[in-house]
Amino acid sequence: MTELSSVYADFVLGTRYDRLSSEVVLHAKKVILDTLGVALAGYKLMEYPRLIVDYIQGLGGTPEATVIQTKKRFPAINAVFANASCSHALDMDDGHRFGALHPGTVIVPAALGAAELAKASTQELIAGIVAGYEVMIRVGMAINPSSLNRGFHATGVTGPFGAVVASAHILKLDREQTIGAIGLAGLQGGGLLQVNHDVEGAKVKPINPAKAAQAGLLSAILAKRGARGPRAIFEGEDGYLKAVTDEVRKDLLTRDLGKVYEICNIYIKFHSACRHAHAPIDAAFEALKKMRVDPSEITKIRVETYSVAIRLAGITEVTTPSAARFSIPFSVALALSRRDAGADKYTEENIRDEKIQALSRKVELVVGEKWEKAYPNQRGATVTLRDRSGKEWSAEVPLAKGEPEYPGSLEEILKKFYTNATLLISEKEAKHLGEVILNLENTSLDALTQGL
Repeated sequence: MTELSSVYADFVLGTRYDRLSSEVVLHAKKVILDTLGVALAGYKLMEYPRLIVDYIQGLGGTPEATVIQTKKRFPAINAVFANASCSHALDMDDGHRFGALHPGTVIVPAALGAAELAKASTQELIAGIVAGYEVMIRVGMAINPSSLNRGFHATGVTGPFGAVVASAHILKLDREQTIGAIGLAGLQGGGLLQVNHDVEGAKVKPINPAKAAQAGLLSAILAKRGARGPRAIFEGEDGYLKAVTDEVRKDLLTRDLGKVYEICNIYIKFHSACRHAHAPIDAAFEALKKMRVDPSEITKIRVETYSVAIRLAGITEVTTPSAARFSIPFSVALALSRRDAGADKYTEENIRDEKIQALSRKVELVVGEKWEKAYPNQRGATVTLRDRSGKEWSAEVPLAKGEPEYPGSLEEILKKFYTNATLLISEKEAKHLGEVILNLENTSLDALTQGL
């Protein structure tokens, strides 16, 4: 029996930029653009990623890869840890609903670190990122929803595979080295969804993807130096699949690998909150459009959605911006009050706003039979607003904006990038960086890293 790590190694070695379609390349550039914009804003707005960056700067070390907020180089595995911490801090990074994971926050930082180490071309960077997405997403689809139901954070437990695949490609590992690197990466996956349930814990949720990104690059580096992880890391007697899930859909691990590219099926977020809060936010906006009274007249908000959404984004007592992102009640109240749920709206000031808090206490979360049956094919919600006279306005959203069935345009993605990036860098710098990324295959790696 051929080990899965060998199948993935062959895929890595067979992935080449000149074999990728223009659609796949464009999606790769979109996720780079999105991840870097969110990372810049995450550093600006959130305490935890600044703590990490400050710590990494204090350590110093060999200047190998760029911490994007500082434009300074540090040991690559440390730079990757810092960059991934920043890119997940706002919970505004890309995702895949069937994999139940966030690939960009892991793979893009790891690939950038590997590319700087190897002095790789931007075309090699793009191909590595694509390879990482394909493996990470397929592993996520195969182990979920069982793994999720057991309490594992899918981004943390699948991320090392995405990061190591991207890094192995960019560092030009041979077949045996790649197999060994995948084995090493599989030993290091971790992350628990308890972070979603805890006001303080929500602040440090980025540690899961950051460790995954770091583990993937470290595994590729060690494998190139001669280290080898177990070949049967996935299917072994005490392997990964036995450890993290009760049910494996084995066909999804390799289905259409190299033929259908899952990077084209990711979603881009347009609100700075847990994805499970997005359909309620969108539905609240739609219901608000129908109202003929001011939101201050709202006396009750009923949100019907699926049980996983309530489980993972159901925090009711919000005291920090991080917790707010995992609170459907607060996110809906914020959206109705500020007409926006972007990165710069989840602030201490809005957390302290008693009008928003009072509105959030009017939200009732209910498991809707329709949405429970539709999940995960749809991540939907119905929101009903009631005013003082008892009149009601309702709207339903089966899929939030940004899903492949309801994608944002390139212009909308660019607008999100500029809005986020300019929280830290100038408009001129953000415009230049956006232009570099959208023309990435024709530019140098230094133009990207120094453009940051």
